[in-house]
Amino acid sequence: MNPDPACRRVSGAPYRFRPAAALLSAVLAGTPGAGGVAADRLSPALTISGDIGHFTDPGSKTYTISLPSLASMPQRNITTATDWTPKGTFSGPLLRDLLAKAGARGTQVKFYGADDYSITVPIADFSRYDVILAWRWNGKPLQLENYGPFWVMYPIPTMPSDETGGTFTSKLIWQVTRMEVR
Repeated sequence: MNPDPACRRVSGAPYRFRPAAALLSAVLAGTPGAGGVAADRLSPALTISGDIGHFTDPGSKTYTISLPSLASMPQRNITTATDWTPKGTFSGPLLRDLLAKAGARGTQVKFYGADDYSITVPIADFSRYDVILAWRWNGKPLQLENYGPFWVMYPIPTMPSDETGGTFTSKLIWQVTRMEVR
């Protein structure tokens, strides 16, 4: 596997995330006066849409949660290595708890990444395993350039080995920006 955080494997080939996203991230990180209100507007947020019953924006029928709100939820830690990272500790709320906040009613969730990658995962996975939406890795917030702002992380060390082979790693979507419940 390619350890370069700017690459994603899609059908066995590396996929570069959009250079514009990297440029925007670099520009914003170096923008003077980006604190205070501007920083709040630039703070990562996750939007959930689809078959949900709770809305932060009833007009668009979406539920958006900010990073501070996500961080205030009960957190879980998963210590594991991935095909792209050495062993480390990922932290974030359980996805089943996040979906409950949004009133999810579907059977699947389609995750969308900032690099246009997407994957549909059965909601049953989140009951069967303690899957988290990681926003920290080794105690540091995930950034766009290191798989952030959010990364779907399964508790790989506690899962049966026959369930973590093949295309399993495609479920470990990083740079998550939105979710659609189906």
